[in-house]
Parts: sequence; structure tokens; C-alpha cells
Amino acid sequence: MAIPIEMPKLSDTMEEGVLSAWLVDEGEEVSAGDVLAQVETDKATMDLEAFDEGVLLKQVIGEGDAVPIGELIAVIGEAGEDISDLVDDAGGDGAAEPEADPDAEVDPDADAEDASAEPEVEPEPAPEPSGDGQLSERTPEPVPAGTDAEGRRIKASPLARRIAQEHDVELAQVDGSGPEGRIVRRDVETHVEKQEAAPESTPEPEPTTEPEPAPQPEPSVPEAPSYAMPDEEAAYESEGITQMRETIARRLAESKYSAPHYYLTVDIDVERAIEVREDLNELAEEQGRAKISFNDFITKACALSLHDHPYVNAAYRPDEGEIHKHNRVHIGIAVAIDEGLITPVIRDADRKGLSELARETRALAERARDRDLEPEEFEGATFTTSNLGMFGIEEFTAIINPPNSAILAIGEIRDTPVVEDGEVVPGKRMKVTLSCDHRVVDGAKGAHFLDTVKSYLEEPMNLLL
Repeated sequence: MAIPIEMPKLSDTMEEGVLSAWLVDEGEEVSAGDVLAQVETDKATMDLEAFDEGVLLKQVIGEGDAVPIGELIAVIGEAGEDISDLVDDAGGDGAAEPEADPDAEVDPDADAEDASAEPEVEPEPAPEPSGDGQLSERTPEPVPAGTDAEGRRIKASPLARRIAQEHDVELAQVDGSGPEGRIVRRDVETHVEKQEAAPESTPEPEPTTEPEPAPQPEPSVPEAPSYAMPDEEAAYESEGITQMRETIARRLAESKYSAPHYYLTVDIDVERAIEVREDLNELAEEQGRAKISFNDFITKACALSLHDHPYVNAAYRPDEGEIHKHNRVHIGIAVAIDEGLITPVIRDADRKGLSELARETRALAERARDRDLEPEEFEGATFTTSNLGMFGIEEFTAIINPPNSAILAIGEIRDTPVVEDGEVVPGKRMKVTLSCDHRVVDGAKGAHFLDTVKSYLEEPMNLLL
């Protein structure tokens, strides 16, 4: 019996996936646990495993295609099994196949796409001469949707066909970049962008039969310098939107416009914390342990503070009519990668020492940049931190990472004059800004939380107790 393989939900925020590479060819045998393909989600590239054994009968989508969760991407079954009904019901390549002759022999190894090819169209008759002796063009007959001018079915992914239909785009006009010229989503989107950017064509004047006047000599005028851009220089570069960028845009827009944000900023004296960190790193080097970053101090300070301020470690659940105050502390660390932003999660951060936090944070950040995280490593954060201090940013505000109720934005450590005992002396300060969801965290609650974080960083020995 044929078994459909559908696009799985590989992360909590995933709505569609891109099949980045097939690892098994059609006709190959597979067993349960074999990796069929690699799928790019909004957060990582993950393996798609088979849960049954059989033969990969059909790759329904091609490499580079993006399809929604639950859509058919492959079929596994017994060699020679007829899967046309299954592929047609799921949309297949988006074109219905003609009814088969029941008396005709069926080649089990034939490609389903070849079987759906329509009969050849008779060639158009040659143009006939018009009354004035010129060749007149005949109005071409309409071509069935999803076929080219010669009646051949156009290869295109289901998503590409849907986008083309939404924008009234003829697939025959689109150049495919997928395997064997298959049209995928980015091809249709690029075609639509070019259509929207193209200027309206100006109709050429009709030729006149009147004789042209003899050319008159023109006065010599110095030619004005031309400042026009070269024709080959484009006004902009087009870049497709990745799965990660789509998810970032959607989720943060939802957060910004659904959660009433407000912001609290404090300036923290970190001179003592810097001294303690230097002493600890000397010990870490002697013992062969990972060096502790200042961000590890902040992670530990936030983790301990969240115990005393449960509403900051909570989630607003309007669909359930509840506020969930989490009993455990899982801190997401925002990590910038080429495609966007991802937040690997330090679980039970309050129960881990600084050295363990340093080692785990560095390992997760490295795997995040390689897009090699497992779902459990980037899901389930109860609070998030974002640090731009290493880029020289003194102060900024961050958008809350839903469903969290707060996020801490961390600025750079700066040298600044401070007043101590009536005298101006050099000091080291750092500004942090807490973005709060006012539906959960009132102003006083957010202020008390920041005061606790500040006390831990200004008296860092308390982090070691």
C-alpha cells in the first residue's frame, strides 16, 4: 500500500518548509529511520526520516520548493504500485492527468509527469499574405492553462502554481530555475517583481506615407553631458525572502502590535563584576575550562532574579484566558546569523554555574550559526536576552519574543566619569533596557525585577552562592 510522506511540523513556529536536498532517488529502497531529504525550516535545516520501509516511488516536489505543513512531498510503496490517484488527490504537480486507456499496458517505471503529457498540437498554418502583399499574423489560439505554446505541460511546484494564479501570471512566461527547468516559488515571485517594476510601454507612432522633408543642417550646439545611468545597471538587487526572515517578520509584527510594550532602563555599575570575571577566568584557564563572558554573568543574574519575580517569567495566553507563570527558568540567548536571528535556549539556567553556562552558551551559539540546532534547543524559552554591546551600541530596545512577557536589551560596557564621595572618578557602566508586556508585567513589577538584576551584577559574589 502506498504511503504518503507529508511536510512535517519541525518547529513550533514553522508554517512551511523548503526541501533543500533529496538524499534518496526515485526507485531506491528505504527502511524506517533512513533520511529521505533535508528540509529547511524557519530556524534550522533538519533531516526528514522515513517511518516505513518500501521504495521511494515519487518525489512530488523538487529541490528548492517551499510547501505548507501537511502537503504531500513524496510517496513510498511497493515497486510498480499505481500512485496516480494519491498524487492527483494531493495536487501532484498541479495538473490533472488524462484518463488512461484501460486496455493499454502500463509501464510501472514510467514517470507520472510523462504519463500526463497531452497529445501533440498540430502546427499552425503559415501566415497568409494580406491584400497589400505583406504577411499578416494570425491571432494565436488560446493555450490551455499550465501548458506551453506547443501543448506540453509545464513543470511547476504546487506553491508556484498557486502564486501564479493569484497574480494572473502565465507559467509559460516564467523561467524555471528548479531541476529540469521546474518552476518554483522564487521564479514566480521574481517574475511578478519584474512586471511591477517594468515601466509602461509607449506605443510607437504609426508610419506615415507622406514623404519626409529634406534634412536641414542643424546649428552646431555643444552636446550636454549625460548623467543617465547605464542601461545594464539595475536600480536594485532582488533577494528572495527566506523561511527564517518570513517567520521573524510575522512573529515580531504580531508581538509589536498585539502586546503593549513599554520600556525600563537602568545604568549599572559593573566595575566589581569585571574584576570578579578576570579572577574567575584565571582559574578557568588553569583548570582548562571555558572562559566566562560578561554575558554569562547577565544570564545568571536574570535567571536568579526571575525566581523572585514570577510575572516576568510568565506568558500571556489569551486563547486560554490565562497567564502561565513558569516554575522553571529557560533563558533564550539571541544569536545573529546570516539569515536573521535565532534564540537557542539555556534550560534551567538558574541551576547552572557560570562555567557551565559559558560552555553551553558557546556550544549552542556555534551550532545556531551552523543551523544545526535540534527543535528542543531553540524552543520553550521563558525569558530572552539580546546583547548588542559588542557592536558599540550603548542603549536600545528589543521586541518581546512571544509568548514571553519580557526581553532584556544589553548595551556596551563604557568608561564614564562617575561621582563617588563627592569626587568625579573614572567608572565602568552598562545600560540595560527591559521591554515588558503590560498585559502581564506592570511598571512596578518590571522595575523591581531590574533592581534585583542590578544588585546581582553590582555585588557579583552573590552569583556564586
